[in-house]
Amino acid sequence: MKKIIITIIICSLISACGGRMSKKQSLDHTLYQYEKVMRWAQYDNAMSYFSPDMDDDDQPSRLDIDRLRQFNISSYIASPILPGETDDTILQNVQIKFYNIHTKRERVVVDQQVWKYDDDAKRWWLMSGLPDLVHHQ
Repeated sequence: MKKIIITIIICSLISACGGRMSKKQSLDHTLYQYEKVMRWAQYDNAMSYFSPDMDDDDQPSRLDIDRLRQFNISSYIASPILPGETDDTILQNVQIKFYNIHTKRERVVVDQQVWKYDDDAKRWWLMSGLPDLVHHQ
């Protein structure tokens, strides 16, 4: 009987504490998920990482996404994160090896990512846009 009560108490405590990710856990999760989206060329899904408050000029267009479809990523190597201008901003350089699916030519670009934490949404937003693979042909 004591074991059942202790188990119930432990489960209650775990569920009460585990409901929210910390800011750092949220960042780790976001960076991991974004890497997966990019490595599997799910460029439409990448749009969900951009802030809805982002300027229209910085927001990737449908044409930008369609152009990316001609590329697949063969390597995505993230550098350690660096602090940004504010406490809610981080910087990360990512070396991306990619190839054109038509020509099979491989190229390398360094994507300089800027991520910003949104306290209201409790999530990280990519502020720097998609990597520019098209002009690195």
